Amino acid sequence: MKIFIAESYRNHSEIELISGTVGLFQEPLTSRPFIEAKTLESSEAILVPHDAYYFSKYPEYLKYLNEISNRKLVIFSDRGDFPKKPKIKNSVALRVAINPGESCVGKVVIPYNVESLEYLPYKKLELRPTVSFVGFMPLISLGRVRNALLQNPFHPITGNGAVVRRLTNRTLLTSDFSYIQILRKSYGALDDGQIDLGRSRSEYVNAIDESDFVACPRGDANQSARFYESLSAGRIPVVPDTSIIFPHAMGRIAPNHYINSPLHGSRVNALISNYHETITNQTHYNFLQNELRQSFVKNFRFETFVKNIFGISINHFLKIAYLL
Repeated sequence: MKIFIAESYRNHSEIELISGTVGLFQEPLTSRPFIEAKTLESSEAILVPHDAYYFSKYPEYLKYLNEISNRKLVIFSDRGDFPKKPKIKNSVALRVAINPGESCVGKVVIPYNVESLEYLPYKKLELRPTVSFVGFMPLISLGRVRNALLQNPFHPITGNGAVVRRLTNRTLLTSDFSYIQILRKSYGALDDGQIDLGRSRSEYVNAIDESDFVACPRGDANQSARFYESLSAGRIPVVPDTSIIFPHAMGRIAPNHYINSPLHGSRVNALISNYHETITNQTHYNFLQNELRQSFVKNFRFETFVKNIFGISINHFLKIAYLL
């Protein structure tokens, strides 16, 4: 697709697909992931240069986007934990997550941009598996409950990341496995001055390095960045069932590349044990870990994924957005 970039608004920050600027513990883009059209007429679609978190606040900018959407398809980023869902005709939203029960129409799920951990060595096969969770454990505050209910009014449990993380942690604390647990009071990829970023990142990566399985519960968004990091390291993600929809435009994740588990209960332990018992020896385990890494490289590495979706035809793009 040839992409025309819409007008900027009030010098707001631009999305990394245009600016190339990425955040902490993310991989830089080596090049712009689409072919830019110099004029609207010569393009096949329009890309909004700002995330909906910013532009949805401005009625005059939304009016402009709706006007140009009469001429070409508008593609916009709406990748915040609590999507803004601006009303734009003839548009497709790039999202990192779909809420439980939410329609997929007009949305394309893309992966988080994460730092690949493929440099970690293969994990040694042990008799007793190790599971880890190192991450933010948010308080179940009134504000968080309110935001979760606004996004997921019919799913008060699976739609609330704070509840899901607590249930997951409680289950793993009572398991028979080796469990590495470090709970944070703030998000570890946000430089807010509350934590030592270097030490925090080192603890996080070391825990994945020592793990066979990595618990990947949802956060405020119905998705987890550590899911992609775990795959890149060749570790097996354990994903509590909150109806997560993974990116699938370039290929779906194989069923044996992760564990879809209940939120709590003895069945979680059984699923992990049963999976671990299918690994016969170190050679088999190394083969599986390599498969997980290749799944990340081919299907879920951020730059590769976005280049691929902007490289397909407009009709194919509309099909993966459930509009054709």
